[in-house]
Amino acid sequence: VPAVTDVPAVTDVPAVTDVPAVTDASMSCPPPPACDVPPPAPSPTTSWRNLLTRLTVAKGAPRHRGRDLFLREGDPAWAIGKFAYGVLDDDLNDEDVEVFLLRGCTTWERLGVARTSVDSMPHPPVEGVDDTGGRVYLQITPERPLAVGWHRVRFVVRGDHSVAEQWIRVAPRDARFVVTDIDGTLTDDENAQFASLLTGRPPGMNPGGPAVLNALVSRGYEVLYLTARPEWLYTTTHTWLRSNGFPRGVVHTTLGLTGALGGAAVTFKTQELAAMRARFGAAPEIGVGNTDSDVTAYTTQSVRSRFYYRYAGDVMGGTRVDDYNALAASLRALPAICR
Repeated sequence: VPAVTDVPAVTDVPAVTDVPAVTDASMSCPPPPACDVPPPAPSPTTSWRNLLTRLTVAKGAPRHRGRDLFLREGDPAWAIGKFAYGVLDDDLNDEDVEVFLLRGCTTWERLGVARTSVDSMPHPPVEGVDDTGGRVYLQITPERPLAVGWHRVRFVVRGDHSVAEQWIRVAPRDARFVVTDIDGTLTDDENAQFASLLTGRPPGMNPGGPAVLNALVSRGYEVLYLTARPEWLYTTTHTWLRSNGFPRGVVHTTLGLTGALGGAAVTFKTQELAAMRARFGAAPEIGVGNTDSDVTAYTTQSVRSRFYYRYAGDVMGGTRVDDYNALAASLRALPAICR
């Protein structure tokens, strides 16, 4: 097992030549903005448009969620959300949702009201998200494209004021990325989140995990949290990351109700990384994982520096890591690549 400090692929990352202002390893890039401006009051609740909606809402608590996006400057930006209720994830069909945007994490603006989709008239796929009903797709002010930075979308269902949120990161030119798995990589067990659903206790955390990701963000890297969890765990995932001190990043789950395991997880992660390569011209430079699916996806998609937490199998040219705090210390020595 190679030592954590033997990571030549990472320590050889060159400074970005067109950003000379911050290249000293002793300096840190600014953290993401808090993006915590209180949201505006929504419009008053309205009656449901459809009589059957009452049956949907009665099936249980809302499990609404947004779909995070990594975009280049100038890319079309979309507010994308899924609206459903109860453990069976019953779609909220043909109902109104008010949409707000916290542009640049500074100023809220009302984008308008969108209507959730129905299976009989699906919306064309956007950003790889197929319309399975109960979804909102709203293009964000094409006449005012989103600038480089973080943007927060808030959806409010008109009938009951239940909410969903979405994060959009417009990445700077030549942005550098790290991709990390969550279950077993950041949580203390591969099945911790599903055990949490039974016990009500949040998953534990592998020591030093936040230090690794915060070290990379302090050097200027963008974080993609790529997990084969089902889509309805999107909000729970963001909450867990935030409460455990992980830096803000884009969270991508599968788009299904059951998530993915084994070969399906490999396919999902491979396709997600391929989409990033197509958009940004390269795969993430650094990958963190803990299972066969991570090893296969990161290797086949040319993630250059690959770290696997206490993984006992073939790392296929990557590095096994037993101590995240030691890895974090090594990563803090990288040159800053802020832009």
